[in-house]
Amino acid sequence: MIASKGLQLMRNFSTTAVRNSHAYGGPGSNLPFDVYSKYKFTALLAVFFSTGFGLPFLMVRFVKHRSL
Repeated sequence: MIASKGLQLMRNFSTTAVRNSHAYGGPGSNLPFDVYSKYKFTALLAVFFSTGFGLPFLMVRFVKHRSL
């Protein structure tokens, strides 16, 4: 009797805690950048990928010019 009441209270508390936490804010709410601004997102994505792609080429250029 007491155990079933305790379980019922625990179940009610856990469901209200999840319901009141506002954990889900929609698509993109858990990302560290804004996906709703199309131009800002495109610019940041281009900078991110061009940095990662271009860095090895810049490193090779630096090493070649350093050895001359």
